[in-house]
Amino acid sequence: MEDLFVKLETRISNILQKYEKLQNNIKNMEQSKIVLSRKNEILATRNQIAISQIENMVSRLKAIEKIS
Repeated sequence: MEDLFVKLETRISNILQKYEKLQNNIKNMEQSKIVLSRKNEILATRNQIAISQIENMVSRLKAIEKIS
């Protein structure tokens, strides 16, 4: 009977360790998700700036073309 309790205690301890590890993994994934989301916002902003700059260049080139 004592042996069964020791085995049960060991299994419960292992389950708790796995649970804590999973909780840490979830926390790390949530933090990574936040970082990736911020990076995505920055890239979207930079992309919008680049598009705007290209549109301005095209407009200037068209204006130069009309003058010539």
